[in-house]
Amino acid sequence: MFRLLFVIIIKLHGDKGRNGTFNLINLVMPQRILLNSVYSMIVALVWTALFHLNDFFFNAAEVAPLVSLIFLPAVLRPVAVLLFGIPGAVGLMLGSALTIPITETLNVSLVLTILSNGLVAWVVLAFMRLMPIYRSELTADMSGLTLRTVIVLASLTALVSSLTNSFIFSLSPDLSESSGLILFMLVGDTIGALLMLYLLSIFSQLVSKHFR
Repeated sequence: MFRLLFVIIIKLHGDKGRNGTFNLINLVMPQRILLNSVYSMIVALVWTALFHLNDFFFNAAEVAPLVSLIFLPAVLRPVAVLLFGIPGAVGLMLGSALTIPITETLNVSLVLTILSNGLVAWVVLAFMRLMPIYRSELTADMSGLTLRTVIVLASLTALVSSLTNSFIFSLSPDLSESSGLILFMLVGDTIGALLMLYLLSIFSQLVSKHFR
């Protein structure tokens, strides 16, 4: 289960060596700028697609603006930073900018919401890499990555994202009604992420059977 997800993660990180990362130095190297831009655009497009799919299939689950009991794009936060690092976080920000409700004026809360969509997952991943229990799995090549660690990363990201968004929403007159719905945000992110991981597991099994 989830074999395809793990294979993709490991393959994308294998060419950097066990101690290499998508660090700031690699990010600004001329030969990587185009590739990192492509990574960011892919993440942004996938986020946008999942956002609209979520709106189409689970519109009835929305309880307030930007708060839904099922939020499929939530799975992309941990996956994007696992796969691409900083470019993945940038892609999450771009995706959020493309899908966030448009108001008449661009205010601080909207900017913070966009930035937090990428930064939260990246910070949570960086924090987990400091913990001895996860450090060996979250190396550059991700060769020791387990399902447990992916679920922990997704759960922590959902929790921190819910708390962060609740605070940010409280600063916005347009989104203030959503600020007190932390539990709904957490449930929506968790269900959405687990649902997408389950669908990925089914897809990976089908692909595995097809190429055997």
